[in-house]
Amino acid sequence: MQLKDFINYRVETVSPDDTLQRAAEKMRDLDVGSMPVCSRGQLIGVVTDRDITVRATARGDDPMVTKVSEVMTPEVIWCRVDDSAEEAARLMQEHQIRRLFVLNENDELVGVTSLGELATATGDQRLAGQTLERVSDPGESGQQRPDAEELSDAEEEPDSAAEVRVSGLFDDAEHAREAVEELKEAGFADHRIAIAMHDAEAQEIFLDDTGVHTAPADEIPSLPELDDGQVLVMVEAADRATLALEIINRNQGVTGGVRLPT
Repeated sequence: MQLKDFINYRVETVSPDDTLQRAAEKMRDLDVGSMPVCSRGQLIGVVTDRDITVRATARGDDPMVTKVSEVMTPEVIWCRVDDSAEEAARLMQEHQIRRLFVLNENDELVGVTSLGELATATGDQRLAGQTLERVSDPGESGQQRPDAEELSDAEEEPDSAAEVRVSGLFDDAEHAREAVEELKEAGFADHRIAIAMHDAEAQEIFLDDTGVHTAPADEIPSLPELDDGQVLVMVEAADRATLALEIINRNQGVTGGVRLPT
């Protein structure tokens, strides 16, 4: 399958002449941490929230006058719209990235793709899971998820490994939501991800937004007392506990592990 068949063609950009304040406002409004920089439709770089806070703010630049071109990263990894999903996954693995810009034959930015889109479009959860594992831990690049038949067998045989849950406590619901989405991109099924919140109404909204489920407190003896706004995310990780822990930690969760009662 070629990227042109499923990529997101709605891409917001900034100009190299935009101020950092303008770029930061766009990131805030779009709830993103980076934006492509384009000049006359062509991709010339990428600017991130880290560029603004570290490269600019740390050296005393005024965000109201400093231009994006002064802090952006000009080296950008991209692929062609006619490239295959497998080629996109290879580039993500090679360069340790989770999103990839897509150009047409005229070197114009036309779209962007992500691990989640690769998995959804191709129906190959292993492709996304393997790619994320290599992105998350290049030292374990030889590991990959089992195929669909192996997953089905594991689900039908409730051995002790399948009972292991990895948990992460988040002080911010948005970070928890990002962790859940990344877990799903890595191939963890919705029914293997559970959450718990103190506020029942907020919990229902979270469940509706993410498609995961909740586990009653009496099923998890080690469930902590939760403050308003906190989210406990629990993942049935089996032999992929290391990957689940990495994803939770990367999204500012405090990790731990519990075992479900038999």
